[in-house]
Amino acid sequence: MLVLTRKLAEGICIGDEILVKVIRTGKGSVKIGIDASDHMRITREEIFEEESEPVMKAQETHQEGGRLPDMVPLGTLSIADAARLVC
Repeated sequence: MLVLTRKLAEGICIGDEILVKVIRTGKGSVKIGIDASDHMRITREEIFEEESEPVMKAQETHQEGGRLPDMVPLGTLSIADAARLVC
């Protein structure tokens, strides 16, 4: 995991298409802005995990010799996961 310190209005570039910028800091929270191409889906980690659950269960079933359901939603990467891949 890459850990960086940023001040207000400073940013982090991930690859050529993602800019993460500190918008506001407060007690126990940081507000960030994410600038990315329209084709990139950005979700909060807890939403990503909820959406990924059916996919993970389907993959486990398939690995155990079961059949994949007809419609398995595609997973997406959270910004944190994308950052781990790039770094």
